[in-house]
This record gives sequence, C-alpha cells and structure tokens, in this order.
Amino acid sequence: MRRAVMLTSACLVVLIAGGCRHDGRTLRPAGPGQQSSISTLAAPSDTDGIGEPSTTGLPLPAGLTVTAPWRDGAEIDPRYTCDGTNLAPALSWSAAPAGTVEIAITLTDVDAPDFVHWAIAGLSPSSTSIAEDTVPIGAYEGTNGNGVVGYTGPCPPAGETHNYLITVYYLGEASGSSDGAAGLDLIDALQSAELDEGSVTGSFSRA
Repeated sequence: MRRAVMLTSACLVVLIAGGCRHDGRTLRPAGPGQQSSISTLAAPSDTDGIGEPSTTGLPLPAGLTVTAPWRDGAEIDPRYTCDGTNLAPALSWSAAPAGTVEIAITLTDVDAPDFVHWAIAGLSPSSTSIAEDTVPIGAYEGTNGNGVVGYTGPCPPAGETHNYLITVYYLGEASGSSDGAAGLDLIDALQSAELDEGSVTGSFSRA
C-alpha cells in the first residue's frame, strides 16, 4: 500500500512538471492585449537607403545630399529672396566622391529654367559647406538672370509660386570658366564636367 502511494505521488510530480514546462513547441494561451498578430519576419539589414533591400547583400552607398536652411521641398525663407535681404544661403553637402577636382553650385528656377539665380564654381573639392553670402577664395561666379555677377534670390511674379533647385556639382575636371561668365553657359560647362551631383529643392510665393 505504501509503495502504491509513493508511485502515485511520483506520477503526480511528473505530470505537474510536464504541464509547467514550456519547450517552445506549444504556445501558451494569449493573455489580455495579446490578440494582435505579430510579424516574425526580420527586417532586411541591408537597404538602399529608401527601405528597399540590397540585391547584392552588401550595403549600398547613400545618395549625395545637400542641406539648406529650409527642409527639402519646403518654402524658402524670404531672407534669401527678393522680398528679404536677398542673401545667398549657407549650404552644406556630402563629402566629394573620389575623382572630384572641383565643386560648383547653382540655383535655378524650375518654372523659368532660362533664368539663372546663381552659379558659383571653383570651390575646393575638399569643401563640404559654404557660408551665407560668401564667395570663398579661389571661387568665381557667373552672371545671373538680372545681368549681375553673383546671387539673386527667388522672385516669382506677384501671385505665383515657383519651385527652385539648388544643385551641388562634383566635377571630374576643371570647369575652366571665370567671373562674369553667362550663367547658362557656366551651367552647360558644369554639366559637361560633372562626375556626380546632389540637390535640394524649395518653393517661394509672392502675394
């Protein structure tokens, strides 16, 4: 009788232990707040910078970026326009890719592409920024759409909104231009010599 009691107790211990053990093969009942489905797919570790996985399995290089005093695509501060102090904005950009010998910058009106607001070249390939309203030593500027050498800010007709594009050119060969070159001619020279480019956009409206 005593042996039977001991065997019965041992079986109960085994059953209890077996019921408490969670070996991963049987899910516990969901508790409160655990009724939502959960994805078990791991996010790809290598992407192209816009959420798409790399097809090579290797990290893809990020695009060249340009940073202005406004967010990309946002409204341009009047400070940099004809309604303000009309100053060339401070800018920063990605370090130049290998093979760059010169950096240049342009500001153009997407809605009036024949009007050049700014074209500056001759910037050092090691530079990654330009201060507000500054022409670095060794740099030169083209003639803008108003016939003046240097910068002139966004200034669409009253009642209109125009979109603007600032482009930083990484040149694989010297642009070979000089101060006062026609803005459109200078841009043609930059596009012919460019190795790569980055850009930032903005818009401006006038009442």
